Amino acid sequence: MLYGVDPLCAGRRSMLENRMHLTPRLHAIMAQVPEGARLADIGTDHALIPAALLRRGKIISAIASDIRQGPLESAARTAQQFGLSDRISLRLGAGLCTIQPGEADVIVIAGMGGETIAQILDKDPWALDRTHVLLLQPMTAQPFLRQYLAAHGGCIEKESLCKESRRMYTVMTVRGGGQPRQKTLAECCVSEALLHDPMAEQYVNKLLERERKIIASLQSANHQKPEELKLRWENVQVLQQALLRIGKGG
Repeated sequence: MLYGVDPLCAGRRSMLENRMHLTPRLHAIMAQVPEGARLADIGTDHALIPAALLRRGKIISAIASDIRQGPLESAARTAQQFGLSDRISLRLGAGLCTIQPGEADVIVIAGMGGETIAQILDKDPWALDRTHVLLLQPMTAQPFLRQYLAAHGGCIEKESLCKESRRMYTVMTVRGGGQPRQKTLAECCVSEALLHDPMAEQYVNKLLERERKIIASLQSANHQKPEELKLRWENVQVLQQALLRIGKGG
């Protein structure tokens, strides 16, 4: 026994968590959950995040919510498989309508588009008060979500990057109650917090490469879109400035 941990127990837990198929993206989200949190996982799918965190003893309660019956049934199977049926509260419904503000202090909304996440927050603005920590993992439309958060007083305290196969994901740790700020979409290509991540340079370079390909495609098109082309050039300027800041240590 090392440091009070039974290696056999630790090994069994590791095997169980491997069977949960915890991807780098899920690990990145879980790493931002504070100890002793009361967690609500919106769009939970298989409830892997609540189950893994409960097994580790990192959180004290969990709500797993999904808009569809199928994923919620998968969540129920996960809870049963790992002996957590009495510790994970399963809720069927859209967005945050399934929970009350006082039931959770950490809210995970992951695996969906940035516009969808913004719509969820817009329907239940209480989530952007000072008392809740939001862990947001947009699959698309990250600039749109950052723009929405800025306009509604959401402060990105940390933005973490992880790599899964060839794709890079970002996890935003957000707390509301800030001063609303109006930003352009180009200004929201990246956040200040993201520039401090060890993989920021790699991520920004990938964004730059994508923007330049889109610009080349727009320029070669028979019917050019001047407004979109203008936005893409603005994105390039913002991203180039971001690279300079990363090179100077932020």
